[in-house]
Amino acid sequence: MKNQLLYFALVFMMFSSCSKKSYTALYQDHTTMASNATPYFLSKNLLRVEVIYTLNEPRAYRNGIDQALTSSTTKLTIEDPIKITNILVPDQSHTFVLTGNQIPDALFVDAESQTNPQVEGETISLPSEIIAYKGPYASASLTDTSLEAEAYRSVLEIMNNISEIKTQKDIDLTLKIVSFYKSQIKVLNEDFKPYIKKSKVKYTTIIDPTTLYTEAGFWSKTAENTIYHTINPKHIFENVEFLNDALTLQFPQVEVSSLPQFVTEQGVEGVVYRIPAAVDFTLSLKDVFVESDSLSLAQLGSTEVLSVKDLESYEDAPAILFKAEHVEGIQNFQEKMEKLEFQFNDNIENSQQVLRKEYEDKLVTIDLLLKRLQERKTEL
Repeated sequence: MKNQLLYFALVFMMFSSCSKKSYTALYQDHTTMASNATPYFLSKNLLRVEVIYTLNEPRAYRNGIDQALTSSTTKLTIEDPIKITNILVPDQSHTFVLTGNQIPDALFVDAESQTNPQVEGETISLPSEIIAYKGPYASASLTDTSLEAEAYRSVLEIMNNISEIKTQKDIDLTLKIVSFYKSQIKVLNEDFKPYIKKSKVKYTTIIDPTTLYTEAGFWSKTAENTIYHTINPKHIFENVEFLNDALTLQFPQVEVSSLPQFVTEQGVEGVVYRIPAAVDFTLSLKDVFVESDSLSLAQLGSTEVLSVKDLESYEDAPAILFKAEHVEGIQNFQEKMEKLEFQFNDNIENSQQVLRKEYEDKLVTIDLLLKRLQERKTEL
């Protein structure tokens, strides 16, 4: 009898010991879920990019009447800070099942059964001062037609290459063309007061930086082990000309980490989780280098195993896990538009003054070019 009691005591200790352990298995369609099992997802990172576009509509007061300048199209610029937020969401490509000793609900992101759980990470903000410095544009160009803009670019090019004009014939032709262009420049007076009517729209898109996209308004490409994501929502803005539209995120092309061999349907002792990887990236506007930084991307990190005891002992949990219950499908690409309140009436007079100054500066440049062309003609 004594030996039988000892046997039952040993069996009870074995069951008690097993119940204090945790096991994680890879869920399959035919997996039978035990009553004490918890299905969960690992985490992955998406980027939420927020861009405020300014629509610059050319208008003018003609004889006191406010009219649209139909000769020039509305132009889109980026004049406000750009925000990039790193967010953690459930990676629903694989489901894991935890049995045995369970993790406290407080260690799951989905502790309150949120429909679309996510964790806000670091936010990188590109100040408007940097944007203005890297991508300046002349206010007058906002009212110019494409032909007028091209003509003035030609004036500047001639100014920088006068020494390349070698003959009297070429000088005379250039003088005639530049003089004609000067005569065609709009004269600003009391009866014609152009201005820019501004309005602002917030464009938000969410992307997986490790995924290639080909949707309208957003495209990706790879080159030399680098992936480029260019945000260019022209499909949303019809009949609008983009000035500094090419917002590009550049990441090293790294393959998403696959599951290690120890993660199987049979299971492994402990809790499976991910260690995020730090990845460098560059943000550029219209192919001009703007800013570089680094972000943590869980899907590019390594998959490890940790005991529940060790997991609970960390002050800052090394694992971010999502309960699989009540989680809807997470889209890897999203976009939305939001019209912002913007008082443009206060800026009309200032816009008119800026445009007048721009036109006056243009005339000064053209007069200087005509003078230098005459000097070049004398030299020849």
